[in-house]
Formats: sequence, C-alpha cells, structure tokens
Amino acid sequence: MKEVAYKTYKFLLTEGTMAKSQIPSTVQKSTTFKGLLEGEILLTSKVGRGLKISVNKEAAFRAFFATSFPEDIETFNKSTNIRKYRNSKATKVENAAIFFCRGFQKISINSEMVDMDDFTQKFGLFAIANPMITCDKICFVENLETFLNVEKLLGKTYLYLHKYGRIGTESLRIFQVKEVLVFVDYDFNGLDEFLRIKAVFPQATLYVPSNYEALFLKYAKSLKDNKAKMSIRVKNATLETVVKIREQVAQTNKFLEQEVLIYD
Repeated sequence: MKEVAYKTYKFLLTEGTMAKSQIPSTVQKSTTFKGLLEGEILLTSKVGRGLKISVNKEAAFRAFFATSFPEDIETFNKSTNIRKYRNSKATKVENAAIFFCRGFQKISINSEMVDMDDFTQKFGLFAIANPMITCDKICFVENLETFLNVEKLLGKTYLYLHKYGRIGTESLRIFQVKEVLVFVDYDFNGLDEFLRIKAVFPQATLYVPSNYEALFLKYAKSLKDNKAKMSIRVKNATLETVVKIREQVAQTNKFLEQEVLIYD
C-alpha cells in the first residue's frame, strides 16, 4: 500500500471515525477500501449534510491494519518501506547518486587524486556514489552503449559520466567543473535532461554534430509513446538549439538516437 492509505487507516484506527470527504479518492476507489465496506468492517453513515466512515468491527479492523502494515515504523529507505507498507515504492526515498565514469586523466574525488585512465583501461569504467568530484571537463552521456564508446567520437579530454537512473538536480551538486557537455538522444526526453543539467551548470552545452540534419534525414525513427510527451521545461524553453530540435521532433514525430553518431 501507499503512504496515503496508511495515514487514512491509521486515523480510523486511532479515532474510530472520519468524514468521508476527508478520505482521498485513491483510497476510496481501492479494492481494499471497498472490501472493508462490503465486509461491514467499516460503515458509512450520514452526519449532517455529509457522510462519515466509522470502524464497525474493531478487532477485524485492527487485524487488517496489522496485516497491511506489519511494522509501524519511520521509513527512510526501500527496506523500511517494505516493512511498513509491504511496498518498496510506498514513499519516496533518497537514493545515492550513482554515476558510471570513464576518463583518461587524473581527477580529484573527495580531495584524492584518482587516475581514471588506469581504471578505464583495466576495467572499462569506474563507479562512484555521492562523492565530490573536481575536474576541468565533463560530458554527461544518456545511453549506456554510447557511454562505453563515446571517446571514439569526442576524444579523451572529458570525464564521461552515465547516471544510474534519472539525473536529478541534487545529484549534480557533487561536481566542481569548468566545462560541461551533454550528449543525449535528440528527442523530448533528451532535451529535458539537457535542460535539467543546464539549470545547475549554466555553462553546459548540448552536443549537436555538424552533420545532424543529414543524420536525421537518414536515420531518424518514429517516436514511441514514452518518448512522445513533451515536458513543461522543454515546451517553455527558448534556447535556440533546443527550440530547433523540439520543433523538428514535434513536426515529424521522429527523433535521432545518439548511438548512430558513434558508428557513422
């Protein structure tokens, strides 16, 4: 269950009654809530001009609550979410910002110099979680396959980064850098990721190859539903490069995947 259900049933468990109008619609529409009403564990009755929900069978309701929420504890990670709600995603938890890194120079991680070239050559990449990184040039790469081959296109002067999961603005505050390049798919999701990064690093630029138009005409593919929705951030953007790609994608319903640039 979700946190909103927990709060509703906890209130009923404590107070015994609750105005129906105060119960979130998501709870009222749930099969669990409807089952409690059908089993007359909860009852609906009129009060004034409105309705109230009351606990009718206290022992049964307490048993339901104990089964649905095994441990009435504070939650701070997925493990405690499961223990409390039987659902790892019941509440939002703060996860470590994990980045995969590839590089060919020495950089500072938590004030310690790390030879990225050594790790990259020996093991292919270097993974980090919530460190502080200082270097001159970084490049965020959206897709994993491109990330593993990106130096073929952009050379060896950047520290290349691929985020595990979506890039949030808070996860970017671990970097102290001068130059930021963003290499993403040329679609609404890619543009949104670029704009999120640029909100933290105003100096960030979007990588667009000089032969982009030719590549688009030759290799662009149709948008799928999960890529066809334009975020408010992208819709309201005024940056010339973003506007150009946004309008092209919207008008053609096609986009260019970044992987094609590596092997062109």
